[in-house]
Amino acid sequence: MSGTAQAEAPAGKPPVSVELSAYQITLNQKGESSAKLVKQAKPNDIIEYRATYTNNTAKNVKGLVATLPIPADTQFLAKSTPAQAQASTDGVNFAAMPLKRKTGSQTVNVPLQEYRALRWTIAELPAGKSITVTAQTRVNSTIGAVGQ
Repeated sequence: MSGTAQAEAPAGKPPVSVELSAYQITLNQKGESSAKLVKQAKPNDIIEYRATYTNNTAKNVKGLVATLPIPADTQFLAKSTPAQAQASTDGVNFAAMPLKRKTGSQTVNVPLQEYRALRWTIAELPAGKSITVTAQTRVNSTIGAVGQ
């Protein structure tokens, strides 16, 4: 996360704080989805990770870079908000989705299971306001807890 706040945050709070949560997404018989906060997941569960960035200052924060990791035991489902996220296979180098790579003389899409982080550039986060970024994943194995 990066960004420059032009004002001091209240004592004990960073200029911008982030809270990460995990929700299990389920569909009812009508195809409507619901989300339930979870701590652990089973194989094939759909988990939506949400990172809420809050501006704790009295001034707008410009150029905030919001990053959301994709846990190793999950596969990104190409569903994220807001639009225009960039993706990474290593959490360091980001590019527009879908990610591409050279294989021999061909350029191919990088498989979604190799995505390890998403990043958004938030032009401006108003004073005292929050923004939430999300990514949906499917659990591949039982290794590891959801909310790490």
